[in-house]
Amino acid sequence: MNSRKKISYFIIVFIFCFVSKSEIIPKQNTLSLYLNLSQATNFTGKVTYVNDGDTIEVKRDDNGETERIRMLGINTPEERYKDDNGDWIYDPEPYAEDAYHYTKNLVDGQSVYIYCASDPDYQRDHYGRVLGVVVINGRILNVELLRNGLAKRYLYNENPILKIEQWVKAEASARIRRINLWSHYHKNRIVITEAYPDPPGNETDTGEEFIEIKNFGKKPVNLKNWLFTFDKSTGYDTLTSNDFVLNPGEVCVISTINESDFRNLFPSMPQNAKYLKSENDFWFANNPHPTQQRIFYLVTPDKYIEEALTFDLDWYDGLRNGGKSLQRVNFREIETGQIGENSADKSLFKADTPNPGIVE
Repeated sequence: MNSRKKISYFIIVFIFCFVSKSEIIPKQNTLSLYLNLSQATNFTGKVTYVNDGDTIEVKRDDNGETERIRMLGINTPEERYKDDNGDWIYDPEPYAEDAYHYTKNLVDGQSVYIYCASDPDYQRDHYGRVLGVVVINGRILNVELLRNGLAKRYLYNENPILKIEQWVKAEASARIRRINLWSHYHKNRIVITEAYPDPPGNETDTGEEFIEIKNFGKKPVNLKNWLFTFDKSTGYDTLTSNDFVLNPGEVCVISTINESDFRNLFPSMPQNAKYLKSENDFWFANNPHPTQQRIFYLVTPDKYIEEALTFDLDWYDGLRNGGKSLQRVNFREIETGQIGENSADKSLFKADTPNPGIVE
């Protein structure tokens, strides 16, 4: 080996050793985009086990204890569920294994930073798990899972360290690209065309609240065993266990009371509009925290997301107290869940008098 090659060889070895032993230094500009760092504390540790896509175990550097970390702001698909006897059954939802392997390949056995709220009330969930953001070499694992369509946002507790608008945008980027969890989005062309989430003075579900859908496709769709959820961390409710076919061009209103009672509430509803009393009751949280988390998911029997609609009652003046519903006016664009004054989604909906069964 000549002298020039020797020098190059030692330079490569030196660089490799330096990089392999270098301390993880989070990129402050990236973290501050997604986190309120003034509300956060952090610790370092080594990942000793990956439970699933959004849960890991970390041995802390400061005290040697092993903590289970439940990643903040996201929920990955479930790999298993408990049966009626309380036994765990392995039956992964779509992309659950992909999320698990993504997390495992990135952090298993690696040193990471864990950011969590400095306020003790937000540090742990009721299982005792640390509610944290996982950072490795400046990469925020929670956000990467969202951006890659391997997780949905899950923001119910309005943790003070999250800059929620940025987490919503991260998920929206995956929806727009229709990747992974969003690859079947609107595949059957079933679209939510109207929602009446919060009638004036209605603090409980009395049947006025409803979801309206329309089949914009060219094929009949049987809604038997379709599922729905309001962004629960786990589990779905069954829409109907009976055959219920929605033909091309047909409109269906879904609520929680008998059809005759519903039509008495809304006598202008056309007779040819279909009505479905959901098998399991659903209701809208009147005061969700944060508002960005008011999400209705419609899911196929094989647990692919067909439709998702985010409700933010501050989108429109008077929507909440003015007796107006949220009505879709642009059916070709994707509802991403991005909210606020500058949201592109605002062009997809209008606020108007509830009009179940009629799609203009």
